[in-house]
Amino acid sequence: MKDIALVTDSTADLPQDFAREHNIKIVPLRVIFPDGEYRDGEDIKPAEFYKRLRSSDTLPKSSQPPPEDFIRVYQELLKDYRKIISIHLSSSLSGTINAAQLAREKVEGAIHIFDSYTVSLGIGLQIREAVNAIKKGYSSDQVLEHLQSVRDNSATYFTLDSLKYLYLGGRISKAKSLMGSILKVKPILQLVPEGVAPAGRARNKPQVIREVVRKFQDYSQGREPGGLAIAQGDAQEMGKKMQQALEQAFEIEASFFGDIGPTLGVHSGPGVVGVCMYFK
Repeated sequence: MKDIALVTDSTADLPQDFAREHNIKIVPLRVIFPDGEYRDGEDIKPAEFYKRLRSSDTLPKSSQPPPEDFIRVYQELLKDYRKIISIHLSSSLSGTINAAQLAREKVEGAIHIFDSYTVSLGIGLQIREAVNAIKKGYSSDQVLEHLQSVRDNSATYFTLDSLKYLYLGGRISKAKSLMGSILKVKPILQLVPEGVAPAGRARNKPQVIREVVRKFQDYSQGREPGGLAIAQGDAQEMGKKMQQALEQAFEIEASFFGDIGPTLGVHSGPGVVGVCMYFK
């Protein structure tokens, strides 16, 4: 039998070829439109989702996977693997980890649930590090220790075209949403263990990019960058400009550049760009 299998959820926004190459199982969250429920990344892809979101009069909803989805994945993997490490989006933003934990209680086997404290390709960076650690022959405890180090030395920032979707999704107050609209600014937000926190604002997109670069420079405190990932939701041009600026500033090549999927897009809306970096 193989030693360690990796599981995540669809909010990791992992490239499909990367997931297939490393046999990473992805449990999809759900997006609910008036006409029905869709599995994130399976029944609906980012391009279709953002097109529908822009034209929809009703904000779709998102839903975590039921524990039964995790049970099926865990049971199947434990036929071939001794242990599972299951890495998921921040527990402050979703009950997905709770569903995974309920499933673990009903499955016989060694299953470790890890809270990434982040979303999207920030989770992807942690999964990449777990893949590399497993290749080096790390034990499950060593992989989890390394994941904790990566998590504790990472920062995730993102910017939005509008605070409208965060407000409608219940992530921020109406007052904060209105303030952003009145000032006509581009908000810069940070993911922290407790959820989403304001991190700054800028008047335009070039200023956003400069400010995000500066924030990572302050955060790094002279440490060497260990990984960079950029994710965007219907904002390819802005995402590429952000990637270029960070790669140049830190002399590092991005490990991932990809789409923010439907579940996260429900709350961020189109025009979102998120960046995660960790430092050694």
